[in-house]
Amino acid sequence: MSDPDGARVSAATVATHTPTDRNRAVDLYRAAAMAIVAVGHWLVMVAVLDDGELAGGNLLDFAPEYGWITWIGQVMPLFFFVGGFASATSLRSAERKGVRPADWIATRLHRMVTPAAALAGFWAVALLVGAAVGGFGVVSLGAAGAAIPLWFLANYTIDTALAPFTFRWFRSRPRLVVGALVVLFGVAEAARFAGIPVVPQANWVIGWLGFQIAGFAWQDGRLPTGRALTALAATFWALALAAVNLGPWPAVMLHHGGLEHSPTHPPSTALILFGLAYSFTAAALAPSVTRWLERSTRGWQLTIAANAVAMSVYLWHMTAAVLVAGVAYAVDLIPTVEPGTTAWWWTKIPFLLLNLAVLVPVVRRVAPIEQRALLGGTTEWRWGMRSMLVVAALLSLSVKAWSSPEIGVLIAGLVGTLCVCRLALTGHGAHRAPGRGASAPALVAGAHPAAAEGPRRRLR
Repeated sequence: MSDPDGARVSAATVATHTPTDRNRAVDLYRAAAMAIVAVGHWLVMVAVLDDGELAGGNLLDFAPEYGWITWIGQVMPLFFFVGGFASATSLRSAERKGVRPADWIATRLHRMVTPAAALAGFWAVALLVGAAVGGFGVVSLGAAGAAIPLWFLANYTIDTALAPFTFRWFRSRPRLVVGALVVLFGVAEAARFAGIPVVPQANWVIGWLGFQIAGFAWQDGRLPTGRALTALAATFWALALAAVNLGPWPAVMLHHGGLEHSPTHPPSTALILFGLAYSFTAAALAPSVTRWLERSTRGWQLTIAANAVAMSVYLWHMTAAVLVAGVAYAVDLIPTVEPGTTAWWWTKIPFLLLNLAVLVPVVRRVAPIEQRALLGGTTEWRWGMRSMLVVAALLSLSVKAWSSPEIGVLIAGLVGTLCVCRLALTGHGAHRAPGRGASAPALVAGAHPAAAEGPRRRLR
């Protein structure tokens, strides 16, 4: 990793600047979640031939009996949970330093959208080349496939833009905020079962926002500790199991075709119960994880190094898989066996290895973009909060549109992502505050959008 001036800084050097009261488990959870998502997507990705043409799919579309894997690999609730912890810590720091809320949002969005814009630029060029050589259809399929993980960025952008408000409200009236979220979520969930259109889509925001609020509670010391927290996690595991065994929700935590009630499109009651169980379990284990990372110098250095490239891995892992599948299609090596069978799993091994072989050099190339964004200091927004919220909404819509199978919507998403990055967050709308750039130790001090700047109080 390198500082804003380009000097190389080792993970060991960064590790020496770690505050003694840091909740190191938050960093490990974030890095592990990114890795699990990448491997999980590679495992469930299916490339098939449809009348001789390359087509993509999800393993669960072909073999829904593998739904149990999602109870291990669905880690996004945990990511939003630790993201809430990090945002709460960062907002407290911003208040102490006198950073305006609009500047805080602009800084966080700049750090997220800069590496995403690099990916958008790559696929924009790829589409132009594909159109020129007559392979536009295949390239557009690849562009949509590469954007599959970006729903997270669309939702996280909304949570980030709302964080200065939701955190302030939570601190002043925590019970009212939690109660309001539960009621609003319940109304939208009831509307889904009643067949009322539009209203259920509100849970795309409310559901993921709920995990962020839970992260606020963890950082603010409002969650129980010790055995009480373990009991709370166990209670939510029992509720999640009851929901999928006794309720109308399927026993799967990932969306796929053929489901009567999707767990995630939008987030369902079953996903909320499962996600809180997962998150509270992680919180209960956090003191032990942090103590281990304090004792294990190598473990902590690896955690720091992983976090320095985590967003790059997340953004580019599907691009690596798409490139491998594209080459396999070009040389007629797409497997023809039935997805989910033993023979099919054997064919996954070389594809997994090739995906990794492609991803590693790609991440080495693009990670400096991520790290420069992390260490670049505060972004000062030139205009007011309303305009900042409009920019956040445009960014969220653009990223979401990018994954559309409709080519016109996909192109609009790519262009929108690039425009928001260039014109708003790194262009005329904002500038980097002079003399306020972060140093390399900020990778430990919480410069990353989902890294913690140190807990409000020591772990108990």
